[in-house]
Amino acid sequence: MRAPHRKLLTAAAFILLPLILFQALRWSGTLDIYWHSPVGHFYIVTIVSVFSLLLAGAMGYTGMKLRNIGVSFLALAYISMTALIMLHGLATPGFIMEHNSVQGLSSQLGILIASVWLALSGVNAARPLVLFLGRFHRWLVPAWTVVLMLYFFSAMNHPHILAGWSERDSTRTASTAIVLILLASAARSYWKGYRAARMPLQLSIVYSCGWLGAGQLIMVLGEPWRLSWWLYHVLLLLSLLAVAAGILLQYASSHSLLDSMRALFRSDPKEWLQKCISPSVQALIQATEEKDGYTAGHNYRVALYALKLAERMGLASSDLMAIGQGGIIHDVGKLQIPQSILNKPDVLTQEERAVVELHPVHGYELCRKLGFMREELAVIRSHHERWDGTGYPDRLREKEIPLFARITAVADVYDALTSSRSYRKAMTHEQALGIISAQRGRQFDPACVDAWLSLAEEEPGFFAETATDMHVVPPRTRTLTV
Repeated sequence: MRAPHRKLLTAAAFILLPLILFQALRWSGTLDIYWHSPVGHFYIVTIVSVFSLLLAGAMGYTGMKLRNIGVSFLALAYISMTALIMLHGLATPGFIMEHNSVQGLSSQLGILIASVWLALSGVNAARPLVLFLGRFHRWLVPAWTVVLMLYFFSAMNHPHILAGWSERDSTRTASTAIVLILLASAARSYWKGYRAARMPLQLSIVYSCGWLGAGQLIMVLGEPWRLSWWLYHVLLLLSLLAVAAGILLQYASSHSLLDSMRALFRSDPKEWLQKCISPSVQALIQATEEKDGYTAGHNYRVALYALKLAERMGLASSDLMAIGQGGIIHDVGKLQIPQSILNKPDVLTQEERAVVELHPVHGYELCRKLGFMREELAVIRSHHERWDGTGYPDRLREKEIPLFARITAVADVYDALTSSRSYRKAMTHEQALGIISAQRGRQFDPACVDAWLSLAEEEPGFFAETATDMHVVPPRTRTLTV
């Protein structure tokens, strides 16, 4: 049996095990003891809330630094669980409050809303809803936190408003159905991502989704205060611990989450690429190398040049991830171009050029399906657009072209001009700068050209060193299927 199938079966077994134990306790009768402990319930829920808060902080920090809306959705899931599960604990009947509608409704809302954000985190970055929410990325986490705080304090001060909602069978049934559908969708997305990239965090979220779903079923079907009912609290904790373990494994090479984030602030683009290229991007690079050795070296150098230019233009360190990962696979769409065209020693025919000009779209579609960030997708799709609107594939002009693509376009053309091909010799550094300067305001963004010429004047050694580089990505034993 292949390794991914074994891991899927293992995950399914661990997810089903609590449900089997729950049913066994209910059938046994005598083993399913009644343990009414409001204080114990409060402390267990508090532990769950603390873990959820820690995960929310880690995910929120990472999402902001990476400018990754998917990671921010994960943060929103755990922020929601933190607030609502904490409210669930504080509303334990007989502990602080006597009104139990708040307790029941808050636990159901906690899992339901977390499921919504988990499902969204697994949706492709190019989907309309994700693109829409991405416009408010900076404000999404704080705004949602305010909404949760308003609910929290309203429920604590006016619990009668929520009376009866959690006890309605129709509400519980509908909530459970929605939760299971959303969690299944999220688990499926992360499992597909895991099969492609083998990232531990992806697999841990599969486990987390499964345990949350099992917890929802036990919460709805169990009799309160029975031993079998207490299992859902354990499952909430396990779902959080699974993600925490995934984070630790994900960043094991950097020894901590903070070390991984610090790599975004490095001034050396080569060091940044060595430390921050994700496994899915490495797999794409390997596939590109196997198809066309020139393209692999070209992609790497373009990423170095683009990162340096982005720094020169004063872009935030949090933008470097998209610039680097988009740049290093900007030509991945050439995987779909026949080698007879890619390596043709003569001038391409009109038909052949039309085939080549489809590679940004091919690359965009491939990486969109793999869940790449919107900014990275923009680099891949738009790096051949021209400032005057005569580029391809979408005929964008001036600031319609995404900034990261405008930066990459300068780096791309410079490296193409200074690299030898079968049909022409490489130009000198000075000749390439002359062509780029002449295309200021025609092919290239004037601001990008000005920054590029300034960089060339002040740091000539960087260009000489980078021109000799091929790639730094360590070889992998797994290839990418496209």
